[in-house]
Amino acid sequence: MDESTKRAIERGLAWIGPIWVLGYFYFWGYLGRNFPPPNMMAMTGQELVDQYYSHSSVAVGMMGAASFGMLYAIWSLLLATIMRDENGSMGPLSVLELGGGLLTGWLLAFCPAIWCACALLAGQIDPDIIKMTHTFTWIIFDCTYWITTMQMGAVGLWTVLNKRQQVVPAWAGWTAIAIGASFIALVFMPFVKEGPFAVDGLFNYWIIFGTWFFAYFIVYNIYVLKHVYRSPEEQRIALGYAVA
Repeated sequence: MDESTKRAIERGLAWIGPIWVLGYFYFWGYLGRNFPPPNMMAMTGQELVDQYYSHSSVAVGMMGAASFGMLYAIWSLLLATIMRDENGSMGPLSVLELGGGLLTGWLLAFCPAIWCACALLAGQIDPDIIKMTHTFTWIIFDCTYWITTMQMGAVGLWTVLNKRQQVVPAWAGWTAIAIGASFIALVFMPFVKEGPFAVDGLFNYWIIFGTWFFAYFIVYNIYVLKHVYRSPEEQRIALGYAVA
C-alpha cells in the first residue's frame, strides 16, 4: 500500500471518532431518552413500560445506537496502531488498549440491541419480563466496566510512561487513568435506588459518563486527528522514532 493511501485510511478512521460521538449522543442519548436514563431500580415493571418504553422513539434510538456502537471499536483500532513499537510490533499496552476498545465497542452495540427488543415487545409481554431484561442489560452495560478501564489504563500508561512520544500530553494520560479507575463505583448501581450511585445518579451517570466522553474520548480524538494530519516524518518525530 502506498503512503498516500495509508494516510487517507488513517484520516478516515480518525474521523470515525467524531461520527461515533454525534451518532451515539443522538440515537442512544436523545432518541433513546437516556438524558438521564430511567431509574429502573426504583420502578415497577409497569412503571418502566408506561414511563419509558411507551415512547416510540426509544426503539429507533436503540437500533441506531446498536449500529453506531461498533464505530468505537474501529477508532480504538487506529489508536492501537499509533501505540505500536518502532519496529511495528504491538506491546502489552497496545494489545490491552485494542482488546478493551473492541469489547467496549461490542458492548455499546450489544446492549442497545437488547433495549431495542424491549421497546418493540413492551405492551405485548409481561412488564416484569421487560424490567428484568432492561435491568440485566444495564448491569452488563455498567458492571463490566473493567473492559473500558483496561483500555483507558493501557492508553494512559502508554502516554505517561513513553517519555519520547509527543502525540498526547502526559496530563491526558493521567486523566485517562483516573477516569478509568473511577468506573469501580459502577458496581454500586444494582444495589441502590437513589443518590449519586444510582443508574441516573450524579456520580455513576453524569460524572462518569460525562468525563469518559469529554475528558477522555474527545481529548484523545483531538490529538489523534492532529497526529494523522502530520507528515510521515513529523509522525515519526512525534512518536519518538526520529530526532527533529
